[in-house]
Amino acid sequence: MTTNQLAEPSALDTLVREIDILIRARYPLVAVSTFEELRFRRLMLAVTHLDRHKAKGLFWWSRTQGLRQVAGPGLGASDRTIPDTEDPFSVLDHIAQAERGLYVLADYAPYLTPFGQEEPQLVRRLRELAWAIKSRPITVFLVGPSFPDVPALVKEVKIVDLSLPDEYEVAKLLDVELARLADHPDVRLQVDVRTREQLVQALLGLTEAEIENALAKAAIAGRGIGPAAIPLILDEKRDVIRQSGALTYSHPESVDHLGGYANVRALLQEAAVTFTPAARSYGVEPMKGLLLVGLPGTGKDLTKRIASSILGRPLLDLDMGAAMSIKRALAIATTLKGILGISEFEKGVGGLQSSARSDAGETARTIAHLLNWMQEQQDVFVIATANDVRQLAPEQIRQGRFSQVVFVDLPTSADREAIFRVHLAKRGRDPQSFDLEQLAQATEGFSGAEIEAAVKGSLLDAFMDGARELITADVLKRVRSIRPTSEVKREEIEEIRRWAREHLAIDAVRNETTGGERRLEF
Repeated sequence: MTTNQLAEPSALDTLVREIDILIRARYPLVAVSTFEELRFRRLMLAVTHLDRHKAKGLFWWSRTQGLRQVAGPGLGASDRTIPDTEDPFSVLDHIAQAERGLYVLADYAPYLTPFGQEEPQLVRRLRELAWAIKSRPITVFLVGPSFPDVPALVKEVKIVDLSLPDEYEVAKLLDVELARLADHPDVRLQVDVRTREQLVQALLGLTEAEIENALAKAAIAGRGIGPAAIPLILDEKRDVIRQSGALTYSHPESVDHLGGYANVRALLQEAAVTFTPAARSYGVEPMKGLLLVGLPGTGKDLTKRIASSILGRPLLDLDMGAAMSIKRALAIATTLKGILGISEFEKGVGGLQSSARSDAGETARTIAHLLNWMQEQQDVFVIATANDVRQLAPEQIRQGRFSQVVFVDLPTSADREAIFRVHLAKRGRDPQSFDLEQLAQATEGFSGAEIEAAVKGSLLDAFMDGARELITADVLKRVRSIRPTSEVKREEIEEIRRWAREHLAIDAVRNETTGGERRLEF
């Protein structure tokens, strides 16, 4: 089975064109992965209005209602039910006898693999049907949230993903809902051009039904739709994203909260430029993303939130363990044109080798889908973090999936001063009142997280000592009580540094160049 995403670059009619092409190319079986069955039904109805498909007729099947004709020649005022077609086998027998038609089988896939095991008779019957209708003007669409991996159907089934509504379609849906709400006497509409643009952006990443629900909820809660509805819709979208099971919406972090690491800042600024319309029209390709390699506590996850602020894009953290939800998660990230964060990337892709033994290859297929998506997409900036990069294979980190591999080493003395400055200021203390140089010297080998822990601990000490003013000596006392990770894992750190040198990773800390490019030097 091959995977292709039905693209909708500007309008809903593009989807109709894509389906039309599949039908005309004589694909006998097409599996459409989508939660939006009603939206797909409208697309199919639009396809049947094309002159070349008017004579075929559109038929819809479900286990509860059997096969019904819903459009096309011979149809009266209502759907025409075809008797004795409720059974998954009987509907295939009926299609095999047809001369022409477009047949949509809703939620058919579970019958192919009941209880996770392949149903050999039904799979064989579906293969025979594909061969029988290949030369006839018949196309069968298998529609549902997902389609199982059935080796026997690899060559017969074309798998496509119905992408989420884009800006054009969301704007159309918004206009329809606003027109409907305008007739309601208790609903006030305050939607100017700017508010309409903000509403469209807030609704991106939702399905059609979710868009309708979000607008209805906002209208009820605020007795209307206007600027005040935008935060309500964003909250609803965060809940929807969270319920996807694979994504978490994270708030951006101020650039001032990242102490030091000048190279990372520069790379993020470069990335922001590559996504501008001017850069694209000039021919500059958007940056794919960064793989941040380094010790725990060196600010890799913080950098993802900083990137959200610099690029002005929403940050969506991906849970690699939610295998069944990753396709939808990637569709949401693509629609939002956001930043996709992947923490502990090496663990997420680490199950590739053992997948065939442990889960019948499900993990391997999920990882392959993610890596292929990373290679092909151009709208999402990916930031992955890794602690033990020795588990990563070269093909998982090559150019095309990441723009750069960045080694996040322990902070330099100047960086440690900057980190102390950030954490003291965040807690309402004036950094100028402290001997930052002395603190930096005392924390040689400390990570950013360990510096933060020292500041937080010293604040507690000062509070318990009569809530007096915090001084440098309090922080130094806490520093001396911490044994940094760099002492405990000295050999592991050197291994990671060696890996970074061999892979010519950019150093997030030092700004040194070799041969005209920023490279690691130790």
